Amino acid sequence: MIDRQLRRQHIEREIGTVMPLQMRRGDTSNRARLFIALIAMVVMGLAPATTVAAEVPGPARQPVIHLHDRDSLTGQLADSQATDRLLWKSPVFARPLEIPLAAIRTVHFPVNEQLPQPAGEYGIELAGGDALFGELVELTADGLTVNATGLGQLHIERSILRRLYRLRAIELIFAGPNGVDGWKTSGSNGAWREDRGHLVSDEIGAVIRRDFGTPALARFEVELSWQKKPDFDLAFGVGDDPKSVLRAFRLDVWDNKIVAWRETEREADVTALTRIEPGAGRIHLQILVDQENGRMMVLSPFGEKLADLRVATGKPQIFGGLQLTNKSGDIRLERLRVGRWNGEAPHAITAEKARLHMTDGTIVYGQVASFDATQKQFVVQSEEGEKRIPEAQVQDIVVASAAEPGARSISALFIAGARASGQLLKIEQGKVWLQSPGIREPIAAPLDALYALTALEGQAADQVQEKEIPLPSREGRLEVDGTLLRGCLIEGADGDTSGLVWQPRHCNTGSPLAPEVKGRIVYRDRPSPAKAQARQAGAAPAGGGAVALAGGGGLAARAVAAPGQEKQLDTLPGSGGPRPKAGEAVLHLRCGDTIPGTVLSIDERGITYQSSVSDATFVAHDQVQALELMPEAKSTSIVKQKKERLLTVPRMQRDSPPTHLIRSDDGDYLRCRLVSMNSEQLEVEVRLETKTLPRKGIARIIWLHPDGAEEIVERQIPAGMRVQALQGDGNRLTFYATRFAGSVLSGTSELLGNCHVDVGTIDELLIGTTIEEAAAALVFHQWKLTPALEPLANPDGEGEGGEATGLDSPLVGKAAPDFQLDMLDGPRFVLAEQRNSVMVLDFWASWCGPCRQAMPQVDKVTREFADQGVKLVAVNLSETPEQIRTALEQLQISVPVALDRQGRVAEQYGATAIPQTVIVARDGTVARLFVGGGNHFEEQLRAALRNVLNPEPPASESP
Repeated sequence: MIDRQLRRQHIEREIGTVMPLQMRRGDTSNRARLFIALIAMVVMGLAPATTVAAEVPGPARQPVIHLHDRDSLTGQLADSQATDRLLWKSPVFARPLEIPLAAIRTVHFPVNEQLPQPAGEYGIELAGGDALFGELVELTADGLTVNATGLGQLHIERSILRRLYRLRAIELIFAGPNGVDGWKTSGSNGAWREDRGHLVSDEIGAVIRRDFGTPALARFEVELSWQKKPDFDLAFGVGDDPKSVLRAFRLDVWDNKIVAWRETEREADVTALTRIEPGAGRIHLQILVDQENGRMMVLSPFGEKLADLRVATGKPQIFGGLQLTNKSGDIRLERLRVGRWNGEAPHAITAEKARLHMTDGTIVYGQVASFDATQKQFVVQSEEGEKRIPEAQVQDIVVASAAEPGARSISALFIAGARASGQLLKIEQGKVWLQSPGIREPIAAPLDALYALTALEGQAADQVQEKEIPLPSREGRLEVDGTLLRGCLIEGADGDTSGLVWQPRHCNTGSPLAPEVKGRIVYRDRPSPAKAQARQAGAAPAGGGAVALAGGGGLAARAVAAPGQEKQLDTLPGSGGPRPKAGEAVLHLRCGDTIPGTVLSIDERGITYQSSVSDATFVAHDQVQALELMPEAKSTSIVKQKKERLLTVPRMQRDSPPTHLIRSDDGDYLRCRLVSMNSEQLEVEVRLETKTLPRKGIARIIWLHPDGAEEIVERQIPAGMRVQALQGDGNRLTFYATRFAGSVLSGTSELLGNCHVDVGTIDELLIGTTIEEAAAALVFHQWKLTPALEPLANPDGEGEGGEATGLDSPLVGKAAPDFQLDMLDGPRFVLAEQRNSVMVLDFWASWCGPCRQAMPQVDKVTREFADQGVKLVAVNLSETPEQIRTALEQLQISVPVALDRQGRVAEQYGATAIPQTVIVARDGTVARLFVGGGNHFEEQLRAALRNVLNPEPPASESP
């Protein structure tokens, strides 16, 4: 394999003089053969990935304002007479924000997926990159009068006019790039982003593609720029098939040159276009592509021919797309225009002269003096004198030079591809009003016709930094759905009752957060609970065992986890627990609050305690999540299956489920109901028996609230906005914020009374229902009771009437879910080890009448086929060995029974009603699945087993 560097060296030798290198079919020179081989190897080994991911969603269905440092805020523009700022009304805030233009990058508006085509007779290019569409009214030595599409009549000075082109003559298909809507990308989320109307990427290997439905003869105009050394690939005429990219005409970067090339199985052609200079740069080109005849011409913006490639294929295919790949560095697509080409090769031109490009490809040099609207003719002043040229023969009019644009503060980018910039005058009546240099009338751009507004002043980060407003308090990051806004809390004005008034970092005013807001203010990023758990698990001593369910009389001994079993920590120090003083306990509430202090007693009502952070001394049981009596006790690993067993309530205990888990300092657990606690001992109830445990040695108590239990009922809701302060020491404090002053946020807690928190000590401030979402992720909140699966007894069964075939279940034909279960008597059962047998799995319970009726039938039939490798395993759901043995004795049968204590296996097999009988074939697939029993079930099961053991051939079709 010849590597990329060798190719570079070869290209440097061949096109180092920036002269065309061309190869034709039949050229058998060593140089041609080597070059074709090099290109083929590069295509196979180094071509960019062409897999295109799902279409990137466009902007949110409401406008979004993007500030520097990628801050953003949803909302909409409000009317304003200010010329140096925008008034932004957001659902996040109670009042509009005044945002200086210097802080703004872009305002994006929602657009439909189907973009409109440019409308009008002419496209008009102006100084500074502006472009309008419309009807030509008048052209004189002083200027141009045009009925601009969507903007009305405008008078444009001749000095800012760069180019006119007739849309009908070039049959414009697309003008943009018009943001990411309609494009497809590959790469990470956000690999391509919109910036000031351009498409930008700095991700290696990022691909963007769009199908314009271009014909075989197509014209492209592209303008690309970069900040570093570019390395891109731009392919013309591509489709969904990745192979189409490999055969397309392309612009590519080879070492320090931009080249145009194409390669097929039999030939290739390449031409160097320009050398890349160090640092930032740009390239502006016109590309003419003839896919049927295998030709691509590359022209300068003024029509100067730079390359003419001819590489045909035996069976040409027509593709309507374009694809841009950022192989490394950064790339920005600033301009893209797609239209039809008549196939005529343009004539050689003198780039600096004013001229007219005719529809037949000829060039007429001279300055257009005027337009005769009556005769539909252009009057041209040339060296040969005055000429009158019919409008229908003109394609482009190029003005020799244009003045530099005057001062502009904002640019309006239209959905249809137009662009207008100027000084902001006002926002009024659903329009943005601009005064564009060189245009007499103010431009009133309808907001519903725009996809973006871009601020043009203060774009550089250092310029913005100079204009930042000093923040009066600690800076944080406000995160709400659709919003990321850096700033700080400030003191509210009279009448502000939320207590949370936010001032963005580039604004000199703020606004209260809206009452319904949910989100957070981040002052210091904290490690995620998963990372904290991973770090803690990594620090745990080797050989640490899992904890097992306690027995009846006291705390159970430690059980060692089997190799490979998943372990979890029973708590995460530092992930929500405070750092209490020596001898203090920590009380964890269901709302997420953590209160350090001294626990005096526990009774039937709740906990009595003393704390330096709380004026209150009592909390009810329904508000408590956990109590750490020994916060310094080391966390222990617990096997996931053991934890699930601790939290699963068997059927026989559902009427009186356990309410607490008590963990000893050595890691053992007891599931019980806590009756009371004092300074010496705990009184607990275990299986209706009262036990006494010494308080010494108890590390923590976890309250077992049933999964899905109702949240705490708030009887009296104080004024203000509900927040939870997550402090650096791990304390969490929930209260209703009413006032911010200096650096202190004040409010009222339902449990603690008056609260004061210094934001200098806060890592995060949670707002609204985000508090409950965060609390649900806390470690102790993961300990929730869940009932064991309790299938319904099927009294009739689908087998009644002898019609059931067992083929109706969606599991039939699929791999049987593998499982391992302890047996009532005998070794552990593993389904995967039974591949040479036909397994009959009978899901049952002793309390299920139809199960008791069906099981003797299942036992009888499976014994008939035992010599053919048929085995029966009766899977019992959530019952004790004593209950199972009693039922088998009453039925006078002896069958192997697997113990599905938590109903997990039944859940895998969709056993929502029992009895359920499953036949697993020798290949491990589900062959039959019956729900129910009935008088005819014996015959149905027997017929099914015969068919599984000896499948009937498919019936032949009638001749």
